[in-house]
Amino acid sequence: MRCFIGLFIGIIAWGLSATAQSGFSVKGKVQDEKGHPLPFASAFLNQTTMGDRTTEAGDFTIRRVPAGKYEMIVSYLGYEPVVIPITVAGDVSGVVVTMKAKPGVLKEVVIRRNPEREKWMRTFKEVFIGMGVNADKCRILNDELINLEYDAAKNTLTASSDDFIVVDNNALGYRVKFLLMNFLYDMRSGYSVYYGNPLFELMKPRNRKEEARWIKKREKAYHGSTMHFYRSLIHKKLEEDGFEVRKLVRKERQRGFVPPETLGDSAAVAKIQKPEMFSRYVSYLFNEKLPYDSIFYKNDSSYVMRFKDFLHVIYTKEKEEKRYAEYIRHDRSGKTIQQTSLLRLLAPEVRLDINGNVESPMDVIVEQYWGWEKMADMLPLDYKL
Repeated sequence: MRCFIGLFIGIIAWGLSATAQSGFSVKGKVQDEKGHPLPFASAFLNQTTMGDRTTEAGDFTIRRVPAGKYEMIVSYLGYEPVVIPITVAGDVSGVVVTMKAKPGVLKEVVIRRNPEREKWMRTFKEVFIGMGVNADKCRILNDELINLEYDAAKNTLTASSDDFIVVDNNALGYRVKFLLMNFLYDMRSGYSVYYGNPLFELMKPRNRKEEARWIKKREKAYHGSTMHFYRSLIHKKLEEDGFEVRKLVRKERQRGFVPPETLGDSAAVAKIQKPEMFSRYVSYLFNEKLPYDSIFYKNDSSYVMRFKDFLHVIYTKEKEEKRYAEYIRHDRSGKTIQQTSLLRLLAPEVRLDINGNVESPMDVIVEQYWGWEKMADMLPLDYKL
């Protein structure tokens, strides 16, 4: 599941690389509640390029699947989508998926020009796809299927879709079919959340020049991303790969000065981040780089992230986009700095598999630069350099 929280805050699950030369197969059958086969249903592994459509007999085969843990998504128009956890350590067969019809009847799609809809569609695209350079080259092919609703009293925008939202990402060379499960943008607070299940399909380049450009852009999107960070973390290569990680504590502002002693380790505090004038919180950034054992540990079957407060992560090998500096930091000078992000856990512990894949992405929140990077910068879990 791919999810974002906050205007520039995101919950992200990235990071699966191939562990077998040819991979394994996942075979199964899709049927309705009466046992009748459902032909041409979509069965795919969430946020990967791996999937298949069922035959007239309802059978599917997903091939060349590397070992690892996945969510298999099965979707069929007019039916509730099904999410099934799949662990692949060899060929998987005999998976039977029974789908339940959605209540009600299919809605008629009416296409008409509506200035208000066009206004909210622009807002939806900014939050869903992003506002970076790559977003300029993304196009939603079927935005007529997106249901938008603006609540003037709450100043919120919600969105839903009964079928895949299809996005051509001409920056990275992917066609992304996104099954949108939830979308909410609160304009008062700037808080937004959306999540769903994406399937990636490689687009066919027009020539070798375009193919080379896509490969280069994918590498750029990977470097400094959460996918890159998780893989570097479990292989203990953070510094080598350009990541600096420190502790950041956020406290609610009180009258007067909040002394560093309240943090329990005042000697480690290098500076007090200057709070925004109307912010309710003040943040303390600690000086020392965090050792690995204060961020995660390894058990028999997985890697486990465990830390309090925030991780303050700087990617030293690449600067932020100019648009980010102007829009978020309100710096119109054109000056950019190294990419800086925050990461925190909503659960005491969050597990990663050996490939750096987050098993419970809803328990991880990112802010700042990682939150700025949305659909336009997303890579499939099976991406590898």
